[in-house]
Amino acid sequence: MQGDPAAVPLDESALALSAVLQPSLDVVGWLATIDEIAAGCATPTRGGVIAHVCGELGFVGDRRRYGDWRNSCLDRVISQRRGIPITLSVLVVEVARRLGVQLVGVGMPAHFLVGDADDPDWFADPFGGDELDRDGCRLLLERLTRGQVAWSDAHLAPTPNRAIIARMLNNLRAAFIQQHDPVRLALVMRMRSVVPELADRPSDLHRAQAAFN
Repeated sequence: MQGDPAAVPLDESALALSAVLQPSLDVVGWLATIDEIAAGCATPTRGGVIAHVCGELGFVGDRRRYGDWRNSCLDRVISQRRGIPITLSVLVVEVARRLGVQLVGVGMPAHFLVGDADDPDWFADPFGGDELDRDGCRLLLERLTRGQVAWSDAHLAPTPNRAIIARMLNNLRAAFIQQHDPVRLALVMRMRSVVPELADRPSDLHRAQAAFN
């Protein structure tokens, strides 16, 4: 988690996060599964990747169990072919990378997207299976937030890999607080402590670690 925020390996970091919560997880095996998904994509383009993952393989947003912590675990999302916007986006970005297609995560408020760093007017929403332009992203944000979040083009800036992992940890922290799961919350707080962007108060970390005492 140190050094260049963009240089953090997104697939390995997401699976390592999941392995902390599921100690028997085979990280190497799941990396190979992503390799297999990429190998099955017949058209190595951004549109081809979206069509393969969201169309042919049927990955889609989990609207019924949106807040379930398992939706933040990349292995669970792959096995169930259901997830939340950020984990589905991580999968799309990593499948694309294996095919030589350079896509990026886009941390728009309220909804995570995939973008093309070389095309500022192309985006994809793996949760809904759609390709969007900039105006489509604005309309999506307005609908999701009921107009409570003011639009800014900065919402569509590429998100460095480390910040993506930080956002996943934020989601998990919120989930375990809501579900009153002190042990998993303590594990998440430990992971948060090594991410420079996440500056929890020492007292919050110590209080969470009381679950292990």
